[in-house]
Amino acid sequence: MSPLFAHLYRRVMRRGRVLGLTALSAVPALVYPLAVSSAEDVVATDYAAIVTSTGYTFAIAALIMAGATLREERDSGTLAYIYMRPYSRFRFSLAAVAAGAAASITLAVIAWGLTVLTGLLVGAGLDITGSAIILFVSAAVGYSAIFVPIGYLFSRSMLIGLAYVLIVETILAFVIPGIAQISIWRISMSIYGSFAEFGQEALDGLGPIAIGAGGGIVKLGAVLIVGVALLTWALKKRDAL
Repeated sequence: MSPLFAHLYRRVMRRGRVLGLTALSAVPALVYPLAVSSAEDVVATDYAAIVTSTGYTFAIAALIMAGATLREERDSGTLAYIYMRPYSRFRFSLAAVAAGAAASITLAVIAWGLTVLTGLLVGAGLDITGSAIILFVSAAVGYSAIFVPIGYLFSRSMLIGLAYVLIVETILAFVIPGIAQISIWRISMSIYGSFAEFGQEALDGLGPIAIGAGGGIVKLGAVLIVGVALLTWALKKRDAL
Protein backbone atom coordinates (compact mmCIF):
# COMPACT_ATOMS: atom_id res chain seq x y z
CA MET A 1 0.00 0.00 0.00
CA SER A 2 1.35 3.41 -0.95
CA PRO A 3 2.28 5.50 2.13
CA LEU A 4 0.61 8.52 0.54
CA PHE A 5 -2.60 6.61 -0.12
CA ALA A 6 -2.58 5.21 3.42
CA HIS A 7 -2.01 8.66 4.94
CA LEU A 8 -4.84 10.29 2.98
CA TYR A 9 -7.22 7.40 3.69
CA ARG A 10 -6.57 7.38 7.44
CA ARG A 11 -6.91 11.14 7.69
CA VAL A 12 -10.30 11.27 6.00
CA MET A 13 -11.69 8.27 7.91
CA ARG A 14 -12.25 10.02 11.22
CA ARG A 15 -14.57 8.21 13.61
CA GLY A 16 -17.05 11.05 14.01
CA ARG A 17 -17.24 11.64 10.28
CA VAL A 18 -17.75 7.96 9.53
CA LEU A 19 -20.51 7.64 12.12
CA GLY A 20 -22.32 10.73 10.89
CA LEU A 21 -22.09 9.75 7.23
CA THR A 22 -23.18 6.22 8.06
CA ALA A 23 -26.37 7.68 9.51
CA LEU A 24 -26.85 9.74 6.34
CA SER A 25 -26.24 6.73 4.10
CA ALA A 26 -28.66 4.62 6.13
CA VAL A 27 -31.77 6.36 4.77
CA PRO A 28 -32.58 3.59 2.21
CA ALA A 29 -32.08 0.97 4.92
CA LEU A 30 -34.64 2.74 7.11
CA VAL A 31 -37.15 3.48 4.36
CA TYR A 32 -37.21 0.00 2.84
CA PRO A 33 -38.67 -1.99 5.76
CA LEU A 34 -41.20 0.78 6.44
CA ALA A 35 -42.32 0.80 2.81
CA VAL A 36 -42.78 -2.96 2.44
CA SER A 37 -43.85 -3.92 5.96
CA SER A 38 -47.49 -4.13 4.91
CA ALA A 39 -46.86 -5.79 1.55
CA GLU A 40 -47.95 -9.36 1.01
CA ASP A 41 -44.91 -10.26 -1.10
CA VAL A 42 -41.41 -8.80 -0.87
CA VAL A 43 -40.13 -8.48 -4.43
CA ALA A 44 -36.85 -7.32 -5.94
CA THR A 45 -38.44 -4.50 -7.92
CA ASP A 46 -39.73 -2.87 -4.72
CA TYR A 47 -36.25 -2.96 -3.22
CA ALA A 48 -34.64 -1.59 -6.39
CA ALA A 49 -37.11 1.29 -6.65
CA ILE A 50 -36.60 2.30 -3.03
CA VAL A 51 -32.83 1.93 -2.80
CA THR A 52 -32.26 3.89 -6.02
CA SER A 53 -34.69 6.70 -5.23
CA THR A 54 -33.69 7.26 -1.60
CA GLY A 55 -30.04 6.42 -2.19
CA TYR A 56 -29.28 9.99 -3.22
CA THR A 57 -28.33 10.57 0.40
CA PHE A 58 -25.25 8.46 -0.29
CA ALA A 59 -24.18 10.99 -2.93
CA ILE A 60 -24.08 13.70 -0.27
CA ALA A 61 -22.18 11.40 2.08
CA ALA A 62 -19.66 10.64 -0.68
CA LEU A 63 -19.32 14.38 -1.31
CA ILE A 64 -18.41 15.05 2.31
CA MET A 65 -16.04 12.07 2.48
CA ALA A 66 -14.23 12.42 -0.87
CA GLY A 67 -14.24 16.22 -0.84
CA ALA A 68 -12.26 16.24 2.40
CA THR A 69 -9.45 14.07 1.00
CA LEU A 70 -7.26 16.99 -0.11
CA ARG A 71 -9.27 19.92 1.25
CA GLU A 72 -8.14 19.26 4.80
CA GLU A 73 -4.50 18.93 3.71
CA ARG A 74 -4.75 22.20 1.81
CA ASP A 75 -6.54 24.11 4.57
CA SER A 76 -4.15 22.89 7.28
CA GLY A 77 -1.09 23.77 5.20
CA THR A 78 0.33 20.25 5.21
CA LEU A 79 0.43 19.82 1.42
CA ALA A 80 3.84 21.50 1.31
CA TYR A 81 5.26 18.77 3.56
CA ILE A 82 3.81 16.04 1.36
CA TYR A 83 5.36 17.74 -1.67
CA MET A 84 8.79 17.33 -0.05
CA ARG A 85 8.49 13.61 -0.78
CA PRO A 86 9.52 12.41 -4.27
CA TYR A 87 5.96 12.06 -5.60
CA SER A 88 5.09 13.17 -9.10
CA ARG A 89 1.91 15.23 -9.39
CA PHE A 90 0.32 12.40 -11.41
CA ARG A 91 1.14 9.86 -8.71
CA PHE A 92 -0.15 12.28 -6.08
CA SER A 93 -3.38 12.67 -8.03
CA LEU A 94 -3.84 8.91 -8.39
CA ALA A 95 -3.24 8.36 -4.67
CA ALA A 96 -5.69 11.12 -3.72
CA VAL A 97 -8.50 9.89 -5.95
CA ALA A 98 -7.84 6.29 -4.86
CA ALA A 99 -7.93 7.29 -1.18
CA GLY A 100 -11.16 9.23 -1.66
CA ALA A 101 -12.66 6.30 -3.56
CA ALA A 102 -11.53 3.79 -0.91
CA ALA A 103 -13.07 5.90 1.86
CA SER A 104 -16.31 6.27 -0.10
CA ILE A 105 -16.35 2.55 -0.91
CA THR A 106 -15.97 1.78 2.79
CA LEU A 107 -19.03 3.92 3.39
CA ALA A 108 -20.79 2.24 0.46
CA VAL A 109 -20.23 -1.21 1.92
CA ILE A 110 -21.64 -0.04 5.25
CA ALA A 111 -24.70 1.49 3.54
CA TRP A 112 -25.28 -1.70 1.57
CA GLY A 113 -24.80 -3.87 4.65
CA LEU A 114 -27.45 -1.90 6.49
CA THR A 115 -29.95 -2.39 3.65
CA VAL A 116 -29.22 -6.12 3.73
CA LEU A 117 -29.84 -6.27 7.47
CA THR A 118 -33.10 -4.35 7.34
CA GLY A 119 -34.11 -6.34 4.27
CA LEU A 120 -33.71 -9.55 6.22
CA LEU A 121 -36.13 -8.19 8.80
CA VAL A 122 -38.90 -8.03 6.22
CA GLY A 123 -38.03 -11.29 4.47
CA ALA A 124 -35.85 -9.98 1.66
CA GLY A 125 -33.00 -12.42 1.10
CA LEU A 126 -29.63 -11.79 -0.50
CA ASP A 127 -31.13 -12.67 -3.87
CA ILE A 128 -33.06 -9.39 -3.59
CA THR A 129 -30.63 -7.11 -1.73
CA GLY A 130 -27.24 -8.58 -2.57
CA SER A 131 -26.66 -6.98 -5.97
CA ALA A 132 -27.20 -3.45 -4.59
CA ILE A 133 -23.54 -3.46 -3.52
CA ILE A 134 -22.80 -2.76 -7.19
CA LEU A 135 -24.91 0.40 -7.10
CA PHE A 136 -23.21 1.81 -4.01
CA VAL A 137 -19.65 0.92 -5.01
CA SER A 138 -20.05 2.24 -8.57
CA ALA A 139 -21.45 5.50 -7.22
CA ALA A 140 -18.59 5.75 -4.70
CA VAL A 141 -15.98 5.47 -7.44
CA GLY A 142 -17.70 7.92 -9.78
CA TYR A 143 -18.41 10.55 -7.15
CA SER A 144 -14.86 10.37 -5.81
CA ALA A 145 -13.45 11.15 -9.25
CA ILE A 146 -15.50 14.35 -9.21
CA PHE A 147 -15.44 15.42 -5.58
CA VAL A 148 -11.75 14.89 -4.78
CA PRO A 149 -10.68 17.49 -7.41
CA ILE A 150 -13.51 19.83 -6.38
CA GLY A 151 -12.37 19.59 -2.76
CA TYR A 152 -8.90 20.70 -3.76
CA LEU A 153 -9.83 23.38 -6.29
CA PHE A 154 -12.52 25.31 -4.44
CA SER A 155 -12.69 26.74 -0.94
CA ARG A 156 -16.48 26.37 -1.01
CA SER A 157 -16.32 22.84 -2.34
CA MET A 158 -19.31 21.67 -0.29
CA LEU A 159 -21.61 24.22 -1.91
CA ILE A 160 -20.37 23.35 -5.39
CA GLY A 161 -20.72 19.63 -4.72
CA LEU A 162 -24.23 20.07 -3.33
CA ALA A 163 -25.15 22.13 -6.38
CA TYR A 164 -24.01 19.25 -8.57
CA VAL A 165 -25.97 16.64 -6.61
CA LEU A 166 -29.14 18.64 -6.00
CA ILE A 167 -29.37 20.71 -9.19
CA VAL A 168 -27.54 18.81 -11.91
CA GLU A 169 -28.34 15.23 -10.89
CA THR A 170 -31.69 15.73 -9.20
CA ILE A 171 -33.31 18.41 -11.37
CA LEU A 172 -31.55 18.99 -14.69
CA ALA A 173 -30.92 15.31 -15.38
CA PHE A 174 -34.68 14.73 -15.33
CA VAL A 175 -35.38 17.27 -18.09
CA ILE A 176 -32.20 17.23 -20.19
CA PRO A 177 -31.31 13.79 -21.61
CA GLY A 178 -27.70 14.78 -22.29
CA ILE A 179 -27.08 15.57 -18.63
CA ALA A 180 -28.75 12.33 -17.57
CA GLN A 181 -26.17 10.46 -19.64
CA ILE A 182 -23.34 11.77 -17.44
CA SER A 183 -25.14 11.51 -14.10
CA ILE A 184 -23.03 9.35 -11.78
CA TRP A 185 -26.05 8.00 -9.93
CA ARG A 186 -27.85 7.03 -13.13
CA ILE A 187 -24.73 5.43 -14.57
CA SER A 188 -24.42 3.40 -11.37
CA MET A 189 -28.10 2.48 -11.60
CA SER A 190 -27.60 1.19 -15.15
CA ILE A 191 -24.75 -1.07 -13.99
CA TYR A 192 -26.80 -2.26 -11.02
CA GLY A 193 -29.80 -3.02 -13.22
CA SER A 194 -27.68 -5.20 -15.47
CA PHE A 195 -26.58 -7.43 -12.60
CA ALA A 196 -29.92 -7.43 -10.79
CA GLU A 197 -31.72 -8.60 -13.96
CA PHE A 198 -35.01 -6.76 -13.71
CA GLY A 199 -36.76 -4.33 -16.02
CA GLN A 200 -35.91 -0.69 -16.46
CA GLU A 201 -39.27 0.31 -14.96
CA ALA A 202 -38.01 -0.86 -11.55
CA LEU A 203 -35.26 1.76 -11.54
CA ASP A 204 -37.00 4.99 -10.65
CA GLY A 205 -35.32 7.96 -12.30
CA LEU A 206 -33.07 6.09 -14.73
CA GLY A 207 -34.52 8.16 -17.55
CA PRO A 208 -33.04 7.81 -21.04
CA ILE A 209 -30.08 5.70 -19.91
CA ALA A 210 -30.33 2.09 -20.93
CA ILE A 211 -29.47 -0.71 -18.53
CA GLY A 212 -26.05 -2.15 -19.29
CA ALA A 213 -22.91 -2.88 -17.31
CA GLY A 214 -20.52 -2.41 -20.23
CA GLY A 215 -21.60 1.11 -21.13
CA GLY A 216 -21.80 2.14 -17.49
CA ILE A 217 -18.32 0.89 -16.69
CA VAL A 218 -16.89 2.69 -19.73
CA LYS A 219 -18.54 5.93 -18.60
CA LEU A 220 -17.19 5.55 -15.07
CA GLY A 221 -13.73 4.89 -16.51
CA ALA A 222 -13.96 8.08 -18.55
CA VAL A 223 -15.01 10.04 -15.45
CA LEU A 224 -12.02 8.63 -13.54
CA ILE A 225 -9.60 9.59 -16.31
CA VAL A 226 -10.97 13.12 -16.50
CA GLY A 227 -10.94 13.48 -12.71
CA VAL A 228 -7.33 12.32 -12.34
CA ALA A 229 -6.23 14.48 -15.29
CA LEU A 230 -7.95 17.56 -13.86
CA LEU A 231 -6.44 17.04 -10.43
CA THR A 232 -2.98 16.44 -11.89
CA TRP A 233 -3.25 19.70 -13.84
CA ALA A 234 -4.47 21.56 -10.75
CA LEU A 235 -1.65 20.20 -8.58
CA LYS A 236 0.92 21.35 -11.15
CA LYS A 237 -0.59 24.79 -11.63
CA ARG A 238 -1.50 25.64 -8.05
CA ASP A 239 1.27 23.69 -6.35
CA ALA A 240 1.05 23.94 -2.55
CA LEU A 241 -0.69 27.31 -2.46
